[in-house]
Amino acid sequence: MGKIKPTRIVTPRIVQSRSGWRPWLWVALVVVLAAWSWQVFEFGRVQAGLDARRGDLAQTDPLRRIAELEQERDALRASAARFERAGQIDRAAAESVQAEILALQEERAELKREVAFLKRLVSGGDSKLVLDSHSLTALDKLAYRFEVTLSKQTEDEDTINGHAVIRVTGRLNGTEKTLDMQTLTNGKRSNIGIRFKNFQRLTTDLSLPKGFEPAKIEVAVKPEGKSFRSFEQSFDWKPSDA
Repeated sequence: MGKIKPTRIVTPRIVQSRSGWRPWLWVALVVVLAAWSWQVFEFGRVQAGLDARRGDLAQTDPLRRIAELEQERDALRASAARFERAGQIDRAAAESVQAEILALQEERAELKREVAFLKRLVSGGDSKLVLDSHSLTALDKLAYRFEVTLSKQTEDEDTINGHAVIRVTGRLNGTEKTLDMQTLTNGKRSNIGIRFKNFQRLTTDLSLPKGFEPAKIEVAVKPEGKSFRSFEQSFDWKPSDA
């Protein structure tokens, strides 16, 4: 018989593959990357929200301020318009009242002249001339306008010729002084010519020197011929505003 070869029992050896750890590594990496991505996303979202709010505030605040300024401007314009209308109304009312006052003063003066003339006709007085219905109006600080009516007391239609001279008495630097008509008119005239049948309104502008304190106005009437005699009459210095 032949020899039987002994059978060699080979014990199997378990060999672990070196690649067995890699799935766990990938899982860990995925988790880390996911967490990192989430953090980046959250940071970006927060930043974007802040920037958006800042942008809204940057746009909203100036717009709101512009609207407020426009409202204030409109209110100021409305107030200015109201004041302007009120000023125009006040000026118009003042001018209207002033015109009415002047008209009434003129009408009053004319009526006084007519009444005085009629009284003289009815009384049948002597043939002298008279001065009445005078007025003194302030034109400026030292400028005035003097007016007075010269009339006769007769019914005749004879024309009276002659002239009248205006003087102003007062004080200058504490001394009594009389200003003649040439001085009062700055050399423009020395008298007022007279020519009328019933009455004449004598008018002249007067200019006073600085520092002069007027007291009275003197009017000297000098008619031509022998029918009427010359005379003088004085009036207190009481000017009224124009």
